Amino acid sequence: MFARISNRRIEAARRRTFLGRLAGDSRGNTLALVAAAIIPLTAMTGSAIDLGRTYMASARLQQACDAASLAGRRVMTTGTVDDTVKNEALKFFNFNFPQGTYGTAAFTPAITAGTNSTVIITASTTIPTTVMKLFGFSSLPLSTDCTATQNFVNTDIVLVLDNTGSMNCTPDDDGSGGDCGGTERTGSKMAGMRSAVLALYDALASAQTQLTTNGLRLRYGIVPYSGTVNVGLMTGFSQSYLKDSNTYQSRVANYNTLETTTTSNTQTYGSNISSSNCNSYGANQPFSGFNPNPSGSTVVTGTTPTATTTTYAYKSWSGGGGSNTGTCKRTQTITTQTGHYVFTSWTSGPTSYDVSQFKTGSSVTIATDNKGWVTTPGSYNALQLAVAAAGTGVGTTTVTWSGCIEERQTVTTINSSSGFNIPTNAFDLNIDLMPTSAAARWAPYWPDIEYTSKTNQPSTACPAAAKPLQTWTREDLQTYIAGLKAVGGTYTDVGMIWGGRLLSSNGIFASSNPATYNNMPVNKYIILMTDGYISASQSFYHAYGVENLDHRTTTTPYPGTTTDTANHAQRFSMACNAIRGQNVSIWVVAFGNGVTGGLDPTLQGCASNPNQAAAVADTNSLIAKFTQIGNTIGALRLSQ
Repeated sequence: MFARISNRRIEAARRRTFLGRLAGDSRGNTLALVAAAIIPLTAMTGSAIDLGRTYMASARLQQACDAASLAGRRVMTTGTVDDTVKNEALKFFNFNFPQGTYGTAAFTPAITAGTNSTVIITASTTIPTTVMKLFGFSSLPLSTDCTATQNFVNTDIVLVLDNTGSMNCTPDDDGSGGDCGGTERTGSKMAGMRSAVLALYDALASAQTQLTTNGLRLRYGIVPYSGTVNVGLMTGFSQSYLKDSNTYQSRVANYNTLETTTTSNTQTYGSNISSSNCNSYGANQPFSGFNPNPSGSTVVTGTTPTATTTTYAYKSWSGGGGSNTGTCKRTQTITTQTGHYVFTSWTSGPTSYDVSQFKTGSSVTIATDNKGWVTTPGSYNALQLAVAAAGTGVGTTTVTWSGCIEERQTVTTINSSSGFNIPTNAFDLNIDLMPTSAAARWAPYWPDIEYTSKTNQPSTACPAAAKPLQTWTREDLQTYIAGLKAVGGTYTDVGMIWGGRLLSSNGIFASSNPATYNNMPVNKYIILMTDGYISASQSFYHAYGVENLDHRTTTTPYPGTTTDTANHAQRFSMACNAIRGQNVSIWVVAFGNGVTGGLDPTLQGCASNPNQAAAVADTNSLIAKFTQIGNTIGALRLSQ
């Protein structure tokens, strides 16, 4: 009892003091708690602000480091970090992270060389705090490191270059007025293309050097195209890939008329012949004192058989007076058939030719006119007539195959609704098909014997010889492209087909195009440059013959230029799709004012992605685009 009473008294006494009353009063607890929490809350908020700034500064610092290492590696040529490398790297570092960014302390990035010509950059600095310095943290550390090295991969590039007639024009002229008269103008699109190709080479020169140093390679192949391509005489193309005979739109000379010569002379019978005997003399009939000369046909054998016919006709009698006698004259006509047959007529149309010698590049002789004669009647093509009428007066000329080709078997059913599936018998679009049959072989392009009628020859064009994939010096490349000439119409489909063939590791060039080289893969690219769109012609002789006569890509009768052009555009799209399917990256560049309204959807669709298709209006823009492509293809890869 005592203890309980004492405790109550002590508690009562405590409540009478200020501190006691304060401790026992719960009405002010919230204020006290808030006051006590201000300090840790301030520390937490301040750290979030300062750490957020630090994070942004760190990300910016890393980006600057990456850009600097790549820039430094791009100019590295000896595998060491010299002043050129340092200056280039610092320029990019300071551009992306200027000194004092976010208030950071001054610092100097360390730039060194690593193994395999690697550029290594490290950088350290500090960033000041704002709130956290109230708690003794005046700054926070920042650091970064990065490396840049070359991605050593073999590179094969095929340039498919428009060499059509309108390339003679300047970029602001689309050539609609007639390909600028067939003469290359000053400042032409051809000149711009040559400069752009060299700009591409220059952009990739450093990568080419590095690849060579490491036992790898960067190669270029070039396919100039117009109505056809010139591939038949280049290295890697076997003559066995060509037919031994082919049918051309041509003409034959019919030699079915026997050559005949006629001579006439006057014969006189004395001065004492009667009028009646003169009539007998004129008819070559006997009378007293006259035995007729032989007449009729006499066959004389010899080196050249002849058939001779002699005829006689009364001419005049000069008798009169008492004696009734006079002078008699007659005409003797000798007709000789020599056994020679001379020209009768021309026949134009599909004509078979033996091309077994022509396709080798050897000179062959063809007839150029319908003169001379043959000993055997018949119909002769230009090659046959030159032999059959040799030495008899027929005109001849010697021709040599340039290397341009007629495409192999195809089908006429390819149109805008065909999709991308190539028909099995469209051998022309199968870039990997080996020429193991006549239908799968090509034919030599032979403009000298092409005729659209008995006397008219079509327009023809054969561009410069294509070049297979090879390593080029700048001087050799410059010499080659200087020799390119703008000729003919625009059949971009055949250019792309052969660009794909040159790159394929499975077709006729497979032996020189392995998927790997020195145990490293090969990256493959096609760069197509054209100054316009596909433009078909009904009467132009090109890789598929003469459209309105051969009907190799069009139906019969000829459906019109618009439909014909659309059919070739579909073939182009099919070829592009097949090439992309072989892991080839395609770039498409359209050049000149004819494309400034926007890139044709067909050309756009050929590129591997929209960023790899462009339309440029002038030479400077073309050079810049080719330089950009070169920098992208040869871009260095960062290794963090």
